Amino acid sequence: MKNHKLFPFLAIVTLLSSCNFIDGMKRNTIKEGFVYIPRGANFEQVMDSLTPFLKDVAMFRRVAEAEDYPSTIKSGKYKINANDQNKALISRLQSGEQVETKLQIRNHPTLFHMAGAVSKQIDADSISIVQAVMSWAHAKDSTLTEETVKQFFIPETYFVYWNLTPKAFVERMEKEYNKIWTSERLNKAKTLDFTPLEVVTLASIVQLESSDNYEEQQKVAKAYMNRLDKGMRLEADPTAIYAYKLQNGFDHKIQRVYYKWLNSASEYNTYRVTGLPPAPICLPNMRAVDAVLNPADHQFVFFCADPDRPGFHNFTNSYQEHLQNAAKYRAWVKANNIQ
Repeated sequence: MKNHKLFPFLAIVTLLSSCNFIDGMKRNTIKEGFVYIPRGANFEQVMDSLTPFLKDVAMFRRVAEAEDYPSTIKSGKYKINANDQNKALISRLQSGEQVETKLQIRNHPTLFHMAGAVSKQIDADSISIVQAVMSWAHAKDSTLTEETVKQFFIPETYFVYWNLTPKAFVERMEKEYNKIWTSERLNKAKTLDFTPLEVVTLASIVQLESSDNYEEQQKVAKAYMNRLDKGMRLEADPTAIYAYKLQNGFDHKIQRVYYKWLNSASEYNTYRVTGLPPAPICLPNMRAVDAVLNPADHQFVFFCADPDRPGFHNFTNSYQEHLQNAAKYRAWVKANNIQ
């Protein structure tokens, strides 16, 4: 009698297994795209993300539950193909077969701006990124601050997994920094009597002062170096702007520098402070860093933006000629109503 009762049960199990197998082989996605599954997501959250891609949601749910997917969820960015089979898609999600995502780091002015931008590109909030950066910084060098630590982050497009943790993000940036600072670059910095921090700091000024034209950046870098060699103040407009924004907020869009800003007592205001500011005023591209390490060969100390060539400058050693160049630039600013 017991065996007779078992047969219907086995038949039902076999039938269900057969149905799940058949459903698993069915193509059930209606379009291509990507699904982002955050750390700690539950099955219902995943289903909410997948639903817009599925033709038969109930079928996918049955197969996923039969494959024990709800207990094997892995975070990440996953590619959804048109006409994916249920089981193939579930297998991809279960195995953590992610696709990489682009992580762009730009010329951010502060660590907080960078963290905010990065948090929009990976599964991490900006506070946790800042905390990870400073935790790493204090372990590496107790003298590093939220300003000087910026030297370790190189603007570039990186390919990472979306579920990159803040700690892993910092470790990746350290590896990129170590690859960039080759023995050749370190030797060039030493020859110039600069530390890597000083190179990046000057490069950040060059980045904001000039166009992306490498030769122009080399000229600007050399002019600043000539001033340093002569004990002159850098008198760099980007540093005065940075000092102003530190005090008044970075939401201000600034197109020109006003004389009243030049009296700021900020250590970043090179109109008042001799030498380099204490840290970079943005994250400079490697092109600007290399322009500092490979400066042009000239002795000019004066330069002024050339209104006839945006992004370029007129260089001179004549103060009177410099005043004429400055007057021409101011007239252009006034004529174009630049505030």
